[in-house]
Amino acid sequence: MTYSIDPYVLLAAVVALILGIMLGLAIRAPLKRKTAVLAERNDGLTRERDNAFAERDRLAVELKAREAQIRPLSDEVDKLRRDFARGRVGNDATATGVAGDGRSVDPLALEQLKGVGPKFADKLRAAGITRLDQIAGWSGADIQVIDGQMGEFRGRIEGDRLVEQARLLTEGRYTEYETLFGKLGS
Repeated sequence: MTYSIDPYVLLAAVVALILGIMLGLAIRAPLKRKTAVLAERNDGLTRERDNAFAERDRLAVELKAREAQIRPLSDEVDKLRRDFARGRVGNDATATGVAGDGRSVDPLALEQLKGVGPKFADKLRAAGITRLDQIAGWSGADIQVIDGQMGEFRGRIEGDRLVEQARLLTEGRYTEYETLFGKLGS
């Protein structure tokens, strides 16, 4: 048995092969250009992201430095207020939770913390948290456990820096509190 190749079929196959190669190249060229443009855009966005991260880290360091500068000054202001109150009133006003200038901190009023409204306070009380000194004593593990019980308020403990707020208030560092979080009682 002998096979014969029809010259027209062979010619059609060669033409189809050449057209296929040309079509493939025609499709591939714009895709290569688009890939190069997207890679360049990706590199630019990566640089922007890295710059933003570096700026965030720089600002975080600067914020910590500023807070470290504020702390001794606010402690001194609080001490002077207490001394003034002792001289004016004749007793240690801070022992009753009253700042030297008449500001008071109720250790049972969770709503004093910035970011804690009535609903959030009720959720904390339902978890057994009723006093500021409880919050002030939380560790990282405590925060995770309590945060897991907060439902719709999950993430707010760290986001609103409740532990830091509670520590400042329970330590009587009202000036530093107001510097970092705003006026006490408003």
